[in-house]
Amino acid sequence: MGKLTGHTDTVTSLDVCDERKQLFSASTDGSIKVWSWENGNFTCVNTVQAGGPVECVLVFAPFLFAGTAAVTANGAQRHGVVRVWNMDSGTEQSLEGHTGSIYCLAQGGVYLFSGGDDKGVKTWQYANERFEALTELQGHQQPVQSMLTINADPTRSLFSADRGGTVAKWCLDSGALQATMATNHTSHLMALWNQDTFLFSAALDGHVKVWDTEGNQVFDQVVTNQNNQPSGVTAIMVVPEGDSSVLITACDDKALKLWMMPTFDKRGILASRVGHSDVVRCLAKGPGNSFFSGSMDNSIMVWEFMSG
Repeated sequence: MGKLTGHTDTVTSLDVCDERKQLFSASTDGSIKVWSWENGNFTCVNTVQAGGPVECVLVFAPFLFAGTAAVTANGAQRHGVVRVWNMDSGTEQSLEGHTGSIYCLAQGGVYLFSGGDDKGVKTWQYANERFEALTELQGHQQPVQSMLTINADPTRSLFSADRGGTVAKWCLDSGALQATMATNHTSHLMALWNQDTFLFSAALDGHVKVWDTEGNQVFDQVVTNQNNQPSGVTAIMVVPEGDSSVLITACDDKALKLWMMPTFDKRGILASRVGHSDVVRCLAKGPGNSFFSGSMDNSIMVWEFMSG
């Protein structure tokens, strides 16, 4: 449905604010672009400079959050920070304390969570018009790659996943560690997704695994390339298609592969001849039956399932 260009390096993260009718794209070019679909067309209405390569972006109106990568300049390393912008008041804040890059952000209630190279999940609390460091959740042995929160009772949990394949479940209210899961992925775990009462994990080993709330594996789907070899999965998302839903897997062979839920029947493939010319790093839901993909080819594509 469209191709959004303007970033000059890899698009690493996407998030959508439905009430503002805006898409936020983050890139290792150090910027966050804000795209509006207010008039039916996608228009870049703002570019925010983050002061370093951006690895992750999160919108929780009126706040925009960005986690930056560690960079070396003039022989000295500058650690990643969480940049915060209040889009209504225009105020900004930098949350420091991580050592290394920041790869993922999540929000639950008044809490913001950030994770990355230093293996800890930092918790920030919003109070007195500012975000302040509260605590650090410790237990991971490898960099934290992906996080998500489930706010609905009785779950109210934060899930954090490290590259080694360990998923930790934390109580959103107390920060207590509730459980850990060994997903047994054999290469870097890249993404988590929550759908209904199930948790999905995906990794560069080409596996998408489905887990119940107790941490029991209920399905293991192997994603393959045209040579029938495992195709590393870099991002996943479930989107609606009419009365059903489709799992989208972004793969290291540059293709997006689609699967009907919950059967995992093949739905289709969006290969480089119709899609991106490089690996897709991130996905996000759009309005209606649409979704977005951001790639190492520096572009964002807008896709929509058409009825009939």
